[in-house]
Amino acid sequence: MFKLKEQAILIISNEPWGDIWYSKHNWAYELSKSNQVFFINAPKRWSFKDLFCKKLTVNDYSESLKIIDYNNKVPFTRFEFLYNLNERIVTKLINKYLKSKGIKKTVFWSFDPYRFPNPKLLNAAKSIFFRVDKFLLLKRERKLLENVDGLVVTAEVLLQGTFSKKHLILSHGISEDEFKPTINNIKYNEGFLIYVGNIDYRMDVKLLKKLLIAFPEQDFLFIGKLVDTDNETFQEIFFEKKYPNLILHGIEHFKNLKNYIYKSKACLAPMDISIDGNEIHHHKSLQYLAMGKPIISPIFNDSINNDEMILGYKNSDEAIDRIKNLECTETNEKVKNRIDYSKQFLYANLIKEVEHFLN
Repeated sequence: MFKLKEQAILIISNEPWGDIWYSKHNWAYELSKSNQVFFINAPKRWSFKDLFCKKLTVNDYSESLKIIDYNNKVPFTRFEFLYNLNERIVTKLINKYLKSKGIKKTVFWSFDPYRFPNPKLLNAAKSIFFRVDKFLLLKRERKLLENVDGLVVTAEVLLQGTFSKKHLILSHGISEDEFKPTINNIKYNEGFLIYVGNIDYRMDVKLLKKLLIAFPEQDFLFIGKLVDTDNETFQEIFFEKKYPNLILHGIEHFKNLKNYIYKSKACLAPMDISIDGNEIHHHKSLQYLAMGKPIISPIFNDSINNDEMILGYKNSDEAIDRIKNLECTETNEKVKNRIDYSKQFLYANLIKEVEHFLN
């Protein structure tokens, strides 16, 4: 019987380690509570000096979580021959490092569809590909799918094109850390409406503009990375800053987000679900629910779509009504039910499901 506990786990990430955390960062953090985890960042842009660099850069996030950086050793890895050559070189570097730590076998846990398509080369005793985003299935991802032991997805729609690969549909998770704030003295007056996540082209800015105008006395706090978008309304809201009730906080470390959510009145997920992939789910929903907060959002395809969890809307008038009626619809029982509901998605439970799946 394979046990996931106390394994050496390689997390292959297409997003760098930093203050902004996605699924791969949370999984790495949670797995490191009972495993030695090596989080392998995607390489930075190639430069000539990389031809002569034969080292990995390893930084400690904690005693059991190491962040590994490397550079591609050859340029133009879009060409298959050079890509394969680079993968062999980098794989040897990683194996050499792991051997120096006394590690002979690993669990290969990839979130990146385009790197390391052969887990066996990294001495993987078990291997999974974790598909969390909807993107075009390309040749390298197909090869990875052929070679891993199983596929994990966060929604059924992400199975499209995966050739009936042995799979597990697994919800996004929530850490036991996320149920209690760690500080109470944030710099904003409580009672704001909060959005957490990237601020980019995927937002329904027409709706957001209507909300800002409809509730001029209500603060809207947006926390996340602002990505410039060539859209007149987007520019008006986020760059020209025409609406004084919009607060742009910037990037905040993932583990501090709960302190702001705790002080909010309700949480927003104003995504434009006409954009492909946006209709699946909102990554911060469980964080919102862990604080007992109502979520005002379009109706996504995931399981968290009933009126107690998500105050769903089909148009801007419904969204405005949801906010207007917050005070008379909220109850202590609803707050408790949201918190209890989110606890079924604790990472400790999801890890057991993955272990069972690998067996």
